[in-house]
Amino acid sequence: MRKIASLCLAMLLVRPAAAIADPAGDYAALVTAAQDGDPGTDYTAMRQAYAMISSYDPYGEKTNTLMRDGQAAYVAKDCKTALEKFRAAIALDFTISDAHALAADCLEQAGDKTGEKREEAIAQGLFDSLIISGDGESPDTAFRIVTLHEEEVMLAVAGLNGTGRTLLTTEQGPVDKISITDAKSGEKGQIFFNLSTIMIGTARQKPAPKH
Repeated sequence: MRKIASLCLAMLLVRPAAAIADPAGDYAALVTAAQDGDPGTDYTAMRQAYAMISSYDPYGEKTNTLMRDGQAAYVAKDCKTALEKFRAAIALDFTISDAHALAADCLEQAGDKTGEKREEAIAQGLFDSLIISGDGESPDTAFRIVTLHEEEVMLAVAGLNGTGRTLLTTEQGPVDKISITDAKSGEKGQIFFNLSTIMIGTARQKPAPKH
């Protein structure tokens, strides 16, 4: 977990969206399952349900500052403050995988093996859900994200620096094409992220037009 946590600091660091009958209830139930350590927790369903609830925050307006403050405290070896910030961010958006990963490392340092194991499993489950959603090599096989923060997580863990962004209109929906440079080799390339879930979730939050 220390390796995952350190990779997440580099940011200072699935499936297509489907109709969900009771997104708030589904999201709450899946969060509870994850917190209870249920190995069968469906993290893809959790991420999709999160995008459909009223408090959905696709651009991190509620959590970005908490994450930056938590990461800064983590770097300063102030895990007490870091945990407070990460837990506050998680309470607003349970799908932030690196918040769970860094919290796990702090819990490990505090000797809380149970808490560390729980948060590590959640972090891995969320990240695996993103990884299996595509391969990022083309618009058709783009990773399907539910928040822009997931783009940052993917780039950080892969050791890639984003150098430019282009929004594409495709048959698969809107896609972010990000120009990248490998942090170690300097090799340049591109990676693709499907934004369909973000667009659908954001549209659901807009008030219905008055007639």
